[in-house]
Amino acid sequence: METMSPALAKPGVGSRIAALLGYAVVLILPLLVLLFGRKHRFVLFHACQSLSITLVALVVPLLWFVSGWLFTFFSVQVPLLYIIPIGLILLLPVWQRRSKAVRYSEQGSWFGIALTLIVAIALIYMSWLALRFLANIILPLGGPLMLMSGFSIVIAAYIAIMVAWIAGVINALAGRWKPVPLLGGWGERLYDRLTAPPVSLPVAPPIATPTGPSPS
Repeated sequence: METMSPALAKPGVGSRIAALLGYAVVLILPLLVLLFGRKHRFVLFHACQSLSITLVALVVPLLWFVSGWLFTFFSVQVPLLYIIPIGLILLLPVWQRRSKAVRYSEQGSWFGIALTLIVAIALIYMSWLALRFLANIILPLGGPLMLMSGFSIVIAAYIAIMVAWIAGVINALAGRWKPVPLLGGWGERLYDRLTAPPVSLPVAPPIATPTGPSPS
């Protein structure tokens, strides 16, 4: 792998400062490096690391907000729609038993499938009754509770992001080709993709034409 090859020369001061700026000027400078500065491999490597940190920092709160909003909306407006994922989960054993019976041609397995289906339908009906009971009592509180509990996950994610950012700054100043902890794998894969040599298609050999005496 190129990033770990001992044959790579240690980057100079200019490359280290440019790599450091990739962590300071987030998103904009790494994108400029990806577009116009790919020949500077050390700077490109840390630009990919910085991009992975930035994308996680943007996606985590967005997922937290969207999931909490959707949960709140469905809990208040159409709480009975929760029967759809519940029903799919309860019907999953029926599908698995049917697939197994078809694959292995088991004798007498259809009785077990029918029994599992009856139990699943009964549980779905009981879940429907429970949802109707909870629709106006507990479910409207689900969205705010999910937002509050999910915020702790966001805080933990940002602590990991801060640790990764500090590690990236230290690696850039020290001239290390080393991915940041936890999040660096994504940036490393992006770097490998950008620096991979183009795949050349094999060229078919020319078809030899038989040579013989010309017709008189």
